[in-house]
Amino acid sequence: MKKIVGIAIPALAGLMLAAPALAENYSGTHDLAVGVRLSTVKFDSDRIHVNNGTPFNLDSSFNTPQPGLEFSVPLTNRISIRSFIDYVEASVDGASSTSYGRLFGTDVLFHPHQNFYLGLGLGQAKVQFHRDRVFRGTLGYARDINERWFWRAEYALQTSSDFNDHQIVGAVNYRIGNSGPLLTNWRTRDDAPPVVEDDPIDRTTDSDGDGVPDYRDECPNTPRGHVVDERGCTVYTTSQVTQELRVGFAFDSARVTTDYRGDIRRLADFMKEHSDTEVTLHGHTDLIGTAEYNQGLSERRARAVADILVNEHGINRSRIRTVGHGMSQPVVNEISIPANQRNRRTEARLSVEIRVPQTR
Repeated sequence: MKKIVGIAIPALAGLMLAAPALAENYSGTHDLAVGVRLSTVKFDSDRIHVNNGTPFNLDSSFNTPQPGLEFSVPLTNRISIRSFIDYVEASVDGASSTSYGRLFGTDVLFHPHQNFYLGLGLGQAKVQFHRDRVFRGTLGYARDINERWFWRAEYALQTSSDFNDHQIVGAVNYRIGNSGPLLTNWRTRDDAPPVVEDDPIDRTTDSDGDGVPDYRDECPNTPRGHVVDERGCTVYTTSQVTQELRVGFAFDSARVTTDYRGDIRRLADFMKEHSDTEVTLHGHTDLIGTAEYNQGLSERRARAVADILVNEHGINRSRIRTVGHGMSQPVVNEISIPANQRNRRTEARLSVEIRVPQTR
């Protein structure tokens, strides 16, 4: 935050002093506008991505541009508020993985010039499972395409107590209003005489009983008991869902018995439902025999489960990784009949984030 304030405040003060000269023909900020964005983010290399329980650092270079949305509201001739949400993807150093997430926030923009603007704001960065609040400083340039359309390009530095990220954004916006800045409208509206008109709209009927009348309910027939927003649409939260697999084996065998076919089918169904998931199958042995022989046996056990997922359940092999651990990771570190049975296994664990409706 100190870094943004140290840069933004002197620049903002200088532009405010120079504003009269810069804005000789300046007509004020835009009307209400919505836009689509493309942004590329250079994430702090200290950010962590966890892959199969192992932490990796994110690639510190700018990522591939990703889409987003924004909405801006003019308050005065020189100040506007802009909210945005951006989808992000980032490569991971040392692993063939991609970290997914989103950025969203709100900026207060100061327009000292017809084209240039500065901004300060707050937001949240979510990369994989990690979320942190960030402070933002923005420097941008906007230009009209015609009366309704305009484009803008900007650079933003966002910082938190742990990370410093850089973002470059290009956006195209469409003006949906024509009445000027919001606060200016309020001041002039108070001077206008009241207009009394008949109201033809039924403002009381609420067919689905969600507390939002039909005339402004954008999501009719909302299920009973769902928490809704001001538009009458269900409010969702995110929840973590996990699927685990353990397949046991006979002594010196890599054959999967019928006892475990149902467990493998449930893992396959989970992967079909969540088509962006990948799984790592970990094969293990008991402590009897040489390390070299048991390493090969553990790899065969992992591949045996993978073959069932591919051949019997249609899971693409590119989504499956097999690893043999030999006798190096016993559940019970001893040689006995009960311990040997527990140690001879193939294991996997999948976890995904899903949207769950809030209920009363």
